[in-house]
Amino acid sequence: MVKPVQPGCATMECPSALPRLSVVVPIHNGALWLGPTLDSIFQQSFQDFEIILIDDASDDDLSGALRPYEDARLRVLHLPANVGVAEARNCGVAQARGDYLAFCDADDLCHPDRFQRQLDFLEQHPEIGVCGTGFTCFDSEDRDVVLNPETPDAIRLALMQGNCFGTSTMMGRSSVFQQYPFNAQIDVAEDFDVWTRIAAGGIGMANLPLSLLHYRLHPQQASQTKSVRLDRVARKIRSRYCAQLLGQQLLSQQIELERISLAELQAAQHAIAAYCAAHPVPVTAFRYLLAWLYQQLPAHGWHSWWCWRRIQQSLGLRLDRNYRFNIFLLALLPSSLAGKYFDTLIKLKR
Repeated sequence: MVKPVQPGCATMECPSALPRLSVVVPIHNGALWLGPTLDSIFQQSFQDFEIILIDDASDDDLSGALRPYEDARLRVLHLPANVGVAEARNCGVAQARGDYLAFCDADDLCHPDRFQRQLDFLEQHPEIGVCGTGFTCFDSEDRDVVLNPETPDAIRLALMQGNCFGTSTMMGRSSVFQQYPFNAQIDVAEDFDVWTRIAAGGIGMANLPLSLLHYRLHPQQASQTKSVRLDRVARKIRSRYCAQLLGQQLLSQQIELERISLAELQAAQHAIAAYCAAHPVPVTAFRYLLAWLYQQLPAHGWHSWWCWRRIQQSLGLRLDRNYRFNIFLLALLPSSLAGKYFDTLIKLKR
């Protein structure tokens, strides 16, 4: 982890009393939007917090944006080099002093009751380690409202298909985020990665069915500028998560290497059947895992295609005509083209 340079408060000494909540706000050249974000935090109905602002080597007018804020609860940590949002968040977690920890990106806006509602929920539900909320997307005006699955079981199932949390809405027990740091080796989907690891570790997760954050949309966001790579990384994370749920440690390791054998594909078939027999999870939830595993076979061709199709049918997965045709083409294409074809299919479905 990169050591922060001259950690401390923005304008005065940090208070000696430990706050109940630490709010981690990473920022890199986001001075334009920072003021409204800080205002939305300081105007919370719950006030026993500290803000840990992680300056990830910004070169815009961050000092000017901070000038109006003389609250002792604001601590600004300057990193000597740009390390990315994942490592910046990890630096904030390492400096946090509260029993609870919340995230908020430097361009998003918190509802005035966000902290209070989430803290109340976490204290009333000790079995829950991490809690998110719904959020409202906005640019010049409000757009879509996103509400995600609420219960641990629903979330565990939803994560098999994709991310079901907004990082800026997340709050949890500090010990959880200390145990499960963000992976600084990936520069997209690092939030999806950590939520799947927390869920696979058996930590209870929940979402409040309320929009308690405004999520700003603008062209500079990673989700806007890195969408193709985000899709590929997210598919790999999703597949590894499924393997972890199945208790298939070797398969999880092979997924990291992106090289799967037919034997491992067949072992996955038996593990899926056993898991679905023991848990209220439909076998269709694993269809993305099977498709990704098939794509990673070192050599396609007729034998691997028939094997993969038999596995699908033995699990009771119905294959529509377009799906069978596309997977058949993957079997015929050389590996260098098969990956590009698969990526194109995913892009067309987004």
